[in-house]
Amino acid sequence: MYATYKDIAMRAFIALFALVMACAAPAAAQYSVPVDQAGLLRLPEDASAIVVGNPAIADATMFDARTVFVSGRATGQTNIIALNSEGRVIYANDVSVTQSVRQHIQVFNNVDQESFICNPICHRVPIIGDDPSVFTNINNQRAAIRDAADSATQRGVTTDD
Repeated sequence: MYATYKDIAMRAFIALFALVMACAAPAAAQYSVPVDQAGLLRLPEDASAIVVGNPAIADATMFDARTVFVSGRATGQTNIIALNSEGRVIYANDVSVTQSVRQHIQVFNNVDQESFICNPICHRVPIIGDDPSVFTNINNQRAAIRDAADSATQRGVTTDD
């Protein structure tokens, strides 16, 4: 039996489609990092710039031209784009910042929520969803400690003996 032009065209289309799909680069898996922790990202080539879509969710710091530390700031999703010196995109991917579950405990009192990390002693840690007054109080205390540390660093004070 002879193949018709329609059969030949269909076979050619299927073969071309299979070839294109086989050559297509696989999609990068979504990058994930827990909130208040850092992850390591290795780039495929040297980068000269890193852009984070929403810096309130994640932060990226270049260690060297191919190494980036990604820090989770708040739960959510954003993206990261890396550019080389010519401005060409060498990496682009979604970033998911997840809630850390290591030794993490949430205590509910009616509708109020408080969060703790226990290892072995429990300490309050503010996370989104906590009682607003507790969240604000803990964040203010953290800011005061951070400001005192920054001030001591600027004066050259160290805690080393």
